[in-house]
Amino acid sequence: MKKLISSLLFLIVFTFACKEEEEPTLICGTTDPVADLPWLNTLTNELNDSYFGVYYSISKTTFEGNDVFVLRNCCPNCNSVIPVYSCTGDQIGILSANAGINPAIMDNAVVIWKGDLYACTS
Repeated sequence: MKKLISSLLFLIVFTFACKEEEEPTLICGTTDPVADLPWLNTLTNELNDSYFGVYYSISKTTFEGNDVFVLRNCCPNCNSVIPVYSCTGDQIGILSANAGINPAIMDNAVVIWKGDLYACTS
């Protein structure tokens, strides 16, 4: 009986010890794009220092199979255009149902940055 309990205990410990660790999610080749992509780091720092920075967030999503960043805001008094950026920081378009990148790309978007004093509820 001791051998059976010891064997079961060993099997349980071995099973949990050998679990594969999940690979970190890479965005544009890095696990921390805000810190590691110079243009994105500069942009987030500038937004934090600006008056309207409290309204901005940056989301990561996919467009045509590539990682992209969407600069959104919830400014209550702004009429905004929502730019979409590539991993290199080039603006590749704007979100627009009529003449731009389809807003449906936001269906699977993940917020990766909000201003330090983010004032929005969503």
